[in-house]
Amino acid sequence: MSSEITPRSSERGSSYVIALMALFVLTILGLALVVMTQNEVQIGANERTINRVFFAADSGLGVAAAKTLTARDYTPTVMTLKEGTPGGGTNQIAEVVSVTGLMPLSISRCNWCPANANGVPQFFKVNHVVNATSDRLAWNSAGTPPSTATNLGEKVLGVMYEFQPWPSPPTSSVSDTVNPNLAKILF
Repeated sequence: MSSEITPRSSERGSSYVIALMALFVLTILGLALVVMTQNEVQIGANERTINRVFFAADSGLGVAAAKTLTARDYTPTVMTLKEGTPGGGTNQIAEVVSVTGLMPLSISRCNWCPANANGVPQFFKVNHVVNATSDRLAWNSAGTPPSTATNLGEKVLGVMYEFQPWPSPPTSSVSDTVNPNLAKILF
């Protein structure tokens, strides 16, 4: 027997090292996919929350416009849209929508209304401004949201509406008086 090294004896154990390196690379790839999947799930949950608060605020604007058009009600509104108890127990989630109420900005004659053709203003054009703030709240008790509820998301929408023909306009606009609700409006 000779003590010289043959090519085969120098490669002994190399397949073990290659297998360990391949396993290491596959483990890193698997962990990267897990992290990416968790991020995508979180992004989807955040987008769902953002959409819910947006559409809750939008529905608040619709309620304010409907109140003004049907009953000439210009008062602020607070609505709670409760989802119930996800997962059972006392966990609660709700959207709380605060609407400033429509505020008339300007009142002018409706120039294109045929009823105004004789020169007597019978119909008007009224521009209104309104804001709706929607908060998605979570809390762990029965009943309405407490002041300590966790805010999961918030959206503020501001809209200007122009209604014409308007048969009986408000007596004044916010530009004519000092209105405390005007400070809540975001322009």
